[in-house]
Amino acid sequence: MDSLHVEAMTDAAAAIERAGGYLTANPVELNVIWSVMKQRADSGAPGRYWLLEADDGIDGIAGLAIESATGHPAAIAPVRRDHADAIAAAISGEGHRLSGVVGEASATSAFAGCWAERVRTAAVVEDAQRLYALGRLVQPEAVPGRLRRADLSEREMMIKWWSAFQVETGLPVSDVSPAVDLALSIGRLFVWDDAGARCMARATGQLGGISRIGAVFTPPQWRRRGYAAACVGALCEWLRGEEGANSVLYAQLRNPSSNAIYRRLGFEAVSEVLAYRFDDVVNGR
Repeated sequence: MDSLHVEAMTDAAAAIERAGGYLTANPVELNVIWSVMKQRADSGAPGRYWLLEADDGIDGIAGLAIESATGHPAAIAPVRRDHADAIAAAISGEGHRLSGVVGEASATSAFAGCWAERVRTAAVVEDAQRLYALGRLVQPEAVPGRLRRADLSEREMMIKWWSAFQVETGLPVSDVSPAVDLALSIGRLFVWDDAGARCMARATGQLGGISRIGAVFTPPQWRRRGYAAACVGALCEWLRGEEGANSVLYAQLRNPSSNAIYRRLGFEAVSEVLAYRFDDVVNGR
């Protein structure tokens, strides 16, 4: 039986340093957690990080969970059931309360079950996704246009598109202008241009040789022309050629079209991901 201990931290840079070996050992499934931690470290913004220490861990770390900002759902690493339960027990034991949790399906379900029992709250599945990693890239053919970086002059359009992406995917609606401004300023927001921007996609900076593609959105009037596939395919090729990075992305399981597009491009399934919402405390029910 492992000797388990959960260390709670609020300094993202210190948490990355402590869990560095663990993060680099699995840059595909830990990409979201790692990139969020790096963003918080770079900006100095507050957050909460729970590191599970175990005898059989990598440099003593066997799992972790993060809450990037108060009120945001926690993200949990893909850990086994008893480790997920240990993290949930530690967080609830602090008296801290979470709005939800997201991560690899089995780990997240174990965490949600323990959390619901300990805190006496309802755990409700809100979303189901699949994580893909690129295998052999297969570019779509005969799609007019080219990939380019989004221009600062397109800022308002990018904000409008990213906001629409939030609504269509069921994400919490929030002000996307900071995310758009950051992506534009560091050159990580791209468009497919065919006599004008027709589709957008964001690529994170690579960590451990992995870059995550997201916010893929084509306005309704430009759909069914292959723009999204062409944009993602060209972006994957650019990431490999310019940065030596492989691509990962998430697709909602309720959207068969996007899953089919990514499969045709050469993406391979890695794992399924669930997002739970924790409702208010259940009183005696």
